[in-house]
Amino acid sequence: MDIRLLLQANCERLLEQYEANMKLVQELQSTLIEDVLPSVAGELSLDLDQINWAKEWLEDTQTIFQILRREKFTRSFAIESIRKNLLWRFQKLWPLGPETHPSNLHFLPPDVRDPFGRPIIIIRALGFKNPSGEYAPLLIHTMEQLRLHLQMLNSAFDHTPTTLQYIVLFDVKELSVKTLNIDMISWVLRDLIPRFPGMLAAVFMVNSAWTHSGMWNIVKRVLPASAVSRVFFSSPQELVAYFTPSSLPKDYGGYLPSLNACSSGTATIGRTSTPPYPEKGEPNLPSNMTKAASSSPVPLSPTSQLNPFFGYPALNYHGHSSLHHGRRRKRDLLRTLAALFWLRWRQPITLCLWLVALLFAGRLWFRKWVLHSSSGLALLKTWLVSSLM
Repeated sequence: MDIRLLLQANCERLLEQYEANMKLVQELQSTLIEDVLPSVAGELSLDLDQINWAKEWLEDTQTIFQILRREKFTRSFAIESIRKNLLWRFQKLWPLGPETHPSNLHFLPPDVRDPFGRPIIIIRALGFKNPSGEYAPLLIHTMEQLRLHLQMLNSAFDHTPTTLQYIVLFDVKELSVKTLNIDMISWVLRDLIPRFPGMLAAVFMVNSAWTHSGMWNIVKRVLPASAVSRVFFSSPQELVAYFTPSSLPKDYGGYLPSLNACSSGTATIGRTSTPPYPEKGEPNLPSNMTKAASSSPVPLSPTSQLNPFFGYPALNYHGHSSLHHGRRRKRDLLRTLAALFWLRWRQPITLCLWLVALLFAGRLWFRKWVLHSSSGLALLKTWLVSSLM
């Protein structure tokens, strides 16, 4: 399946689930804050600062939705999963220390998005020769920064639809077999990522060589099929074709400044940091990046529930929708009606076509049998005689 079509379908399906289950998420948050949090506070003897810190996480609607979605929207399972996650967060993230930011993680400017409105982060892979336990705290805090950054984007900008996931460019140029730590990868996939579910929409592997394909064949065996389907090895041409040059740094064939020159790309987003975009509206970008940082319009399917012009193809740009062709074309509506008619009646229509084909084949066989067999000729002669009498 084409990458663009696959990611568009995934994006629309996720947003539809988010909108459809918003009431359930809000009710779940109320239960968590009113019932579960006091229970955890009594169990761990939490002080006021710790309770407020836990409450901030429970009020993160996007995170609670992703956990509920992972649990198949079963309320009891989600509550138990969130409670375990809350206990884990106090073990691994509390007390809050000085924030650290890995030099290989880059946030592109907030207004730079993929074709479907999702923010882009770039990770330059590093090899880890030492035991994974030495790097675990850094990786845990990095995932927490990604969660906070996503939360910040939704609170600082009035985006419609809501931003739920990242697109990741994973630069594997410096990664080699010698520095590949299988234990660390296994720990990240088994224990860390499930604590921050659903944040990654797709991972584009860039600057890969044949050795990286061999490593990927090993790693993908421990990944679920749903995760494997969201990893793409892309050539520079394919990367530019999907993202467009205005959404990529010069390092990857785009028009944006290189990563080393993009000072806002490595800003630490955390609890006490000052956000680089303090209020809703246009982001505070450097002057030399203002023109290049505009994101591409997001195409909306004519049958998407997010499309205000249902039946006609539309574009979404910063929460504002417009018709794809500037007007309501009759052929677009007829095409949509035909598609909906086929989805509704395709099974009966297919069954009727098969019956017609079988009847036609039976008629041909009967004619051939009557004309080329003695019993058939005798039957035909008898029928003619009886009809003439």
